[in-house]
Amino acid sequence: MRTLLINPPVPRTFYNREFYLPSGEMYLGAVLQRNNEEVRLIDLKTFQKEFLYETRGDPENEDYDYIIKDAISKFKPDLIGFGGLISGNFLDVLKFSKVTKNSFPEIPVVMGGAHASMYPNEILTNCPSIDWLVLGEGEDTLMQLIEKIERKDYNFEDIDGFAFRQDGRVVINPKTRFIRDLDSLPFPAYDLINLKAYFEDTSKWHNPKKLKMDMEIPIISSRSCPYDCNFCSEGEIMGKGWRPRSPKNVIDEIEFVYDRYHQSHFGFMDDNLTISKRRIIEICNEIKRRGLNIQFETHNGVSIRTLDKEILESMVSAGLTRIALPIESGSDYIRNEIMGKRLSREKIFETVKCLKKYEQVYTRAFFIMGMPEETRETLEDTYKMIQEIDVDRVHLTNIVPFPGSRVFEQALKDNLLVNLKPEELYLSDEMYQTNYHTYFIKPYQLELKDLREFRERCNNLIDGLNSRRR
Repeated sequence: MRTLLINPPVPRTFYNREFYLPSGEMYLGAVLQRNNEEVRLIDLKTFQKEFLYETRGDPENEDYDYIIKDAISKFKPDLIGFGGLISGNFLDVLKFSKVTKNSFPEIPVVMGGAHASMYPNEILTNCPSIDWLVLGEGEDTLMQLIEKIERKDYNFEDIDGFAFRQDGRVVINPKTRFIRDLDSLPFPAYDLINLKAYFEDTSKWHNPKKLKMDMEIPIISSRSCPYDCNFCSEGEIMGKGWRPRSPKNVIDEIEFVYDRYHQSHFGFMDDNLTISKRRIIEICNEIKRRGLNIQFETHNGVSIRTLDKEILESMVSAGLTRIALPIESGSDYIRNEIMGKRLSREKIFETVKCLKKYEQVYTRAFFIMGMPEETRETLEDTYKMIQEIDVDRVHLTNIVPFPGSRVFEQALKDNLLVNLKPEELYLSDEMYQTNYHTYFIKPYQLELKDLREFRERCNNLIDGLNSRRR
């Protein structure tokens, strides 16, 4: 059976224009290959990047349409699968699925990713060009689907984490079984992509070891998160609890890429890389033991309360060059009692002070403003902490009430949502645009103009701090 996986381009409205490898589709492709299925992967980001480098701007829809139809005509797949790293990809996926259905109506279309997991009923009710949805973690579910198609068995009620239409109604099988032993998965299928298509101009990247860098290789060393922050919906998609790969398995993948593709810069995409002290130290020790001359960073932030001198020393000695600290709020009340971070002010400043000892480490701090319980006093606490904290760069974003998070349910219940229509969210990419000037929640005790005024003050402060630190 032939499966064509299609990864959408970066949305035009999305603020982050980095062209990451399609790790999700590469994992799916690797599982299909292991089961002797024929698979191809088309990443539309690589065509987008090619256009941008030629200063032609983003490709138009007809360019993508041609690429998709040409790939289908040549490969003749039995199944077409659309992915997407973020919900902001959905509008493009929907357009491309319509193109696919119009030209090849006999080929079933399946969609996976976070958006499918959050809006299965809305998508299958309103989007006839999408036949099926894979919910949550996709490797086992997709393999079950393919095995059924091969047997011509279209009774899907026993597929875990799957949504489909039956007799005119939408059937949603919730995701209940997650892969506990992540070492049992093959490495992402690097052979399905042309790595050179992702090469970047890295001349201005932070590179204290002066290594030859072409790009960043994403590494997913664990899945999901044991914490319960009220603004996060990760647990609804990837399940509750933390599922790690073994240190050996993680470094085997890094060494494979290092030796085979001569890449030396890696980005850990985990939601929580440092939860287990023993594990992160073993990972770092294994990097050093194998003599891997690499650099790595943590994109999604690491739990500050898990960090100590021993962990930081181990990470830096193994190649840590950039770290992200998710502080979220300068207010102890907002940070701990509302968000659920359980993170003291003392621990924040202690960690930053410890990181300052390492000149090679570029430290970023993440803050969020505009929680429902926000007041002038709590905002001022955030302002003061941004002013006092000594990091290389500060990022302050407006709270985004992702569906599936507790803060979304709270804002919906208490009528705090602004600039959003809950019934149309599955068709919207508003939350994934640059959210420095758009507000989605009106706090109980503040007006939107209060948030705008605070944002302007903070922008001036952050710009000044970032300018001095450069």
